[in-house]
Amino acid sequence: MKHIVLALTLVLLSGCSAMSGSGDEEPGPVNTPGAGAIKPTNGQEAQMLIAQSQTSGDIDAMVYAYTQALAFREFEPGELYLNIAGLERQRNNNSRAEQAYRSALRDAPNRLEAKEGLALLLIDMKRHHEAETLLQEVIAADRSRLGQPATGECMTDAKSPWRSYNGLGLLADILEQGPLAREYYRCALQVQPGLAMLHTNLGFSYYLQGEYPQAERAMLRAVNQEPEYERAWSNLGLLYYRWGRNSEALMALRKVMPQAEALNDLGYIALMEGEYEAAQSLFQRAIDASPRYYPKAVENLNQAKSMQSANNR
Repeated sequence: MKHIVLALTLVLLSGCSAMSGSGDEEPGPVNTPGAGAIKPTNGQEAQMLIAQSQTSGDIDAMVYAYTQALAFREFEPGELYLNIAGLERQRNNNSRAEQAYRSALRDAPNRLEAKEGLALLLIDMKRHHEAETLLQEVIAADRSRLGQPATGECMTDAKSPWRSYNGLGLLADILEQGPLAREYYRCALQVQPGLAMLHTNLGFSYYLQGEYPQAERAMLRAVNQEPEYERAWSNLGLLYYRWGRNSEALMALRKVMPQAEALNDLGYIALMEGEYEAAQSLFQRAIDASPRYYPKAVENLNQAKSMQSANNR
């Protein structure tokens, strides 16, 4: 299927910030006004600094507090590094997050939370082979915990790493291995059957293979589980449009965006499919439906006209 961007979702582990450079460096100071105003001299003061930073909600202050706590034996370094990694993920500082995860693994090489968090980060960084290796290690450890053989039918319990199964599903879809991807999503759903995101990913995997009825069923389960989940409605709109059910596509998108934006999005889908006349019509409808000047739709309309003109030469 051409011009498709994967609309799948990862759920990353929560945590905090790290540093740039090699994976063996310690976290450096955080250059934030006030972040270094208090330098703890013992574990009790470090704990107070952490509590204060958490109350403030300031990410830089929290990173500083966790980094300072690394100097005291009262704290488990791996746990601090995980917190640092999660905070760096929140501010999209991938290299510092990676370094923090690797520091956590240096402290505890078999810590599955750190492996899983690093793997999901590496997927986001498009380092797919490294990510798959780590996720398979997490799954293998869980199967061993449950007394299962290394391969075979998926068996899980409430403690099984559903994020890892979801990540492997995403990687399989990227490699156009749809049946394998759906096996992984179903494993994740055994652990989290009510999670709309997983139903959405399963549905999008079916969609990528052109299995529209199965995709619709999964996506409808997602919106039934979480009626305000935007990604599910957007994917459902995409599915309906490609299925030729245009009015239903518009209705799905209208669940999460105004009429003008929905028409613009449908126009963009048509444009990416090379349906230039349909795209122009949808962009014009978006312009007409908007209560004020809609520059994005105007720009898209002009692009559709240019692309059609170039295609007709």
